[in-house]
Amino acid sequence: MPVWGRKPGAAVAAESAFARSMFAPAAASSGSAFVPSSRLGRERLRTYRVLAAARVLMSLMLLGWLVLLPMMQAAPHAEKPAVATLGYGVALLYVALTVASLWWSFVRTQGLAWQVLIAIAVDLLAFTTLQFTAGYPAREFALIYALPVLAAGIYGTLSLTLFVAALVTMILLGSAGFAMLGGAAEAEQRLLNAAFVGIAYFAVAVLTWQLSQRLARQEARAAASESVARRQMALNQRVIEAQRDGVMVVDRHMVLEALNPAAQQLLDLPWSDAVTARWLGGRKALRDLPVAEVVRKEVERMAIDGEEALEVKVRTPAGRKLLLRLSTLDNLPGGVGYLIVLQDLREIDARIQQEKLAAMGRLVASVAHEIRNPLGAIGQANQLAREFAGDAVQLERLHHLIGQNVERINRTVEDVLELGRTAPREIGLMLCAPLMRELHAEFDQPDQGRIGLFIQDDAAQIRFDALHLRRVLVNLLSNARRYASNQPRAIEMRQLGAGQVREIQVSNDGPLIDAELRAQLFEPFRTTSSRGVGLGLYISHELCLRNGARLLYRLEREGTPQERGSFVIQIAPGS
Repeated sequence: MPVWGRKPGAAVAAESAFARSMFAPAAASSGSAFVPSSRLGRERLRTYRVLAAARVLMSLMLLGWLVLLPMMQAAPHAEKPAVATLGYGVALLYVALTVASLWWSFVRTQGLAWQVLIAIAVDLLAFTTLQFTAGYPAREFALIYALPVLAAGIYGTLSLTLFVAALVTMILLGSAGFAMLGGAAEAEQRLLNAAFVGIAYFAVAVLTWQLSQRLARQEARAAASESVARRQMALNQRVIEAQRDGVMVVDRHMVLEALNPAAQQLLDLPWSDAVTARWLGGRKALRDLPVAEVVRKEVERMAIDGEEALEVKVRTPAGRKLLLRLSTLDNLPGGVGYLIVLQDLREIDARIQQEKLAAMGRLVASVAHEIRNPLGAIGQANQLAREFAGDAVQLERLHHLIGQNVERINRTVEDVLELGRTAPREIGLMLCAPLMRELHAEFDQPDQGRIGLFIQDDAAQIRFDALHLRRVLVNLLSNARRYASNQPRAIEMRQLGAGQVREIQVSNDGPLIDAELRAQLFEPFRTTSSRGVGLGLYISHELCLRNGARLLYRLEREGTPQERGSFVIQIAPGS
């Protein structure tokens, strides 16, 4: 490679006051020191072919001009027949070279940088030779140098662009200078015109280069965005293809736009229609797919009703039960769309059944474990009763131990039976304040003042099963009394909400629950007390859910010395 074709180093970048990126070396091997690879994309190749076609047209016009001009002049330049003949030869050679350049741009897409440099060199050489050998006034060639200047500005660096503009200016000034030395008429005016045309070429060259820089940056950003978009589309396609649930997307005209294999299987879609919709880019309307008729009806119903989302159970013509989750996709290019997620109800029911069986297994194992311990204590107490048959004090202690463990077994059985009740017996509006005052009086014994009570509105109502609410509050107060200190207002009951109860809080000043244990707080058989079974909070949580409420644990006055844990019953608005 010649010296001028090598990639520049850091010294090249420092030669201009313009941005350094303007002289950045090309990353690809197809670029050169004067034609960076950032200007050699596919779009630039098409532009070069247009430029090559324009050069062919220019060469033909030059040849025609050289042939026709002597015929149109009254006094042909007969005194210079050899020079005119040389001009014809140069013009014919230039025509051949431009045609070869155009043909080569289609045959060989590599090495575009060299094609550009050779085209600029050929243009400058041909135009200069014609200007000095054609035998006609040189001013006729003043504007023809626009082609190499524009080519340098579009494809080259700033150095190449300014070099070509400077070379063209020197050629024009040299031609005018020779005319002045030869005593030609109006030589000074030709020299001035050449100077002005040279300045114009400098301005055009810099402006073209600046526009080309901006275009190159936009092309780079567009290429990067296109790459990211194509990768994102590929990832989305992979995710959709891997979904176990069926996924479909239709436009506002009910034309299928996306379909994954699971949807094809759930709808029993024929293979030919699936191929058309998924891989061949075909526009399949749902009305043309009889197996998808139930889906089309539900989508149209949702569109007519103006709903944003819909969940409905349907049955396909093949007898398959499906759960459809429909949602509207707004603000999409080309109009609204609809996302359809299909789930097989048989698989859902099977998963639910498996989860129920697994939960039942854990429950049975836990209940067996909870019952085994008190049964062991009862059996041991029964054996000791035979040994201490004559000792009334020991017999009384053993009877008390047996009674405690029987009560523990009975409490476990009652809790398990409570879990079997699937719905509250009766839900109606009730006043919450009387129940809270009753429980306050019951639990604030024997240490009066240990439990504080705050009721925001005595007339506030709550929609909750009365027995369920009492059981939840009794469980929360029992836990609070177990862990709270004996200080006044160590336990607080609060009813918040005017007109309608918003929250019921039961807090205490006992040890805070660790963050690791909070995630398991409402799971069954999770307890830190040796006297507890571990079903109290779980049952309370389930009872709240059945009544449309939530039971949660949070920290009150967090970060202060008065920080304490609080169990909160949150009532849904409007319930």
